[in-house]
Amino acid sequence: MAGLKERDGGEIAVTGSISVVRQLLFAGLLDELTLITHPVVAGSGRKLFQDGGPVTRLGLKGQYRTTKGDVVSTYGLLGE
Repeated sequence: MAGLKERDGGEIAVTGSISVVRQLLFAGLLDELTLITHPVVAGSGRKLFQDGGPVTRLGLKGQYRTTKGDVVSTYGLLGE
């Protein structure tokens, strides 16, 4: 993935898998992160952000609410 990012070309988008997103984020390969928050409370399950990962500073770039009530938030990675 690091080799793809270094090449000229368009954007690379990854959807789904928490495991893949965590690996790319912690490897410093993501420039932007879009999270969709569904208005549902779940008592358990996998978490994107949990203990054991490095501190990653994010800045909100944009946010909107869908007609179904989901919130779509786009974050850019902030420098150290």
